[in-house]
Amino acid sequence: MKNKLNLTFGAVLLGSVVLTGCTVGPDYETPATPVPSAYKNGSSKAEGSACREDWWKLFNDKQLNKLVDAAHGQNRSLRASFQRVQQARSTIRVTRADLFPQIDTAADFNRSRTSEELDFGSNSGFSTGRTTSTYSLPVNAAWEIDLFGRVRRSTEASTADAQAQEEDFAAMRLSVEADVASTYFRIRALDREINLVAESVGLRQDSVKLVKERFDQGVVGELDLAQAKTQLSQSKAEIAALRRQRSQYENALALLIGAPASGFSLGSSPLSGTPPRVPSGLPSELLRARPDIRMAERNMAADGARIGVATAEFYPSITLVGNVGVSASEVGNLFQSSAGAWVINPSVSLPIFQGFRNKANLERAEAAFEESRETYEGTILTAISEVETNLAAWKHLRVQTNAQSEAVRSAKRARALTTEQYDAGLVDYLFVLDAERTALTTERALATLTGDDYVNSVNLIRSLGGRW
Repeated sequence: MKNKLNLTFGAVLLGSVVLTGCTVGPDYETPATPVPSAYKNGSSKAEGSACREDWWKLFNDKQLNKLVDAAHGQNRSLRASFQRVQQARSTIRVTRADLFPQIDTAADFNRSRTSEELDFGSNSGFSTGRTTSTYSLPVNAAWEIDLFGRVRRSTEASTADAQAQEEDFAAMRLSVEADVASTYFRIRALDREINLVAESVGLRQDSVKLVKERFDQGVVGELDLAQAKTQLSQSKAEIAALRRQRSQYENALALLIGAPASGFSLGSSPLSGTPPRVPSGLPSELLRARPDIRMAERNMAADGARIGVATAEFYPSITLVGNVGVSASEVGNLFQSSAGAWVINPSVSLPIFQGFRNKANLERAEAAFEESRETYEGTILTAISEVETNLAAWKHLRVQTNAQSEAVRSAKRARALTTEQYDAGLVDYLFVLDAERTALTTERALATLTGDDYVNSVNLIRSLGGRW
């Protein structure tokens, strides 16, 4: 009964020590980072950006939806990032395990014989020339009492590390989605250019045929025929260059969706229209929306917890080591009540002089936290800069696209008028070639601008963190 009371008192005392233990080191708080109240290139009126994870669906393109879905499941960089998340989550459990006693067991057998030439004396209690066997089945336990929070701070750091890795995965996923969309729109813009140049090849083939007939009739000179053939050959070369560029984008898209480039092809689908309007929201929303900002903040939290780990090294550590089990000379006697045995070995370790190692570790942890703070604030500034850049591009692309559309209409009209004048014999063929070249150049520029417009919308969504 007395032993039970002693054990109960010891357990209560030990529990009190654990519960009253303090956690050294600074408690982390997210730093207040000033951000502008509005974007200088944003809308003049207040607007919010509602969270939408499947932002690519707002482009209303079924082919794009399929490609993004394929990238989610098959992109190798994204899958590798997910495995890093799993590793980080497992590390939390590994670190947290130090909060609990470590218990193991190992059956042991020992057989020995003492020398007959040893003389321990008649009153020593030791016998010579004796062979003995010992069977034991102990349960060993070791427990470091987390009195000053070293393990708790370590768990806090590993938890923040895992959260940062989750945000890194979110950033990787957003990057892959945006790369798929951008590459896809680049291909579709090239399809539009290829169609335009292909149409010009057909027109120039007809033009060569017409000029050849007029040359044979002696109406025009050989110069007109040579110029017509030159334009035709240049158009064919331009188509080959555009198709080569398209193949490069197509192979890049295959890599993004995790498909072998040799077996992947994307049908032609010329790009037209304008992308949906992307509301910019407020700069303060970036702190929640951008996964890279959230990751930087979690890295800072992890480094803050490591300051506590380093601080705990200056304080004593208490470790309880012991075992309980049975031991006997015969296997059959192992489970007799008299075979029980136990030992407990509490120890206290107090650092006295470590060659200033603990101080250096603390200074390193504090410097790492300050580095994380600078990285966090720099990430916010980078995010705001990217949003402003894409908002400015969106605004100027509107003006540029409208002007280019007007230029296309004018160039087409000029081409038609010049062709009529040439047929009437009022101008040289050189004027026709120049008008055709100008019309094609303006149309191709508009196709490129349309692609830039779509890609800029994707980049704006990416810079806003994938939130609308």
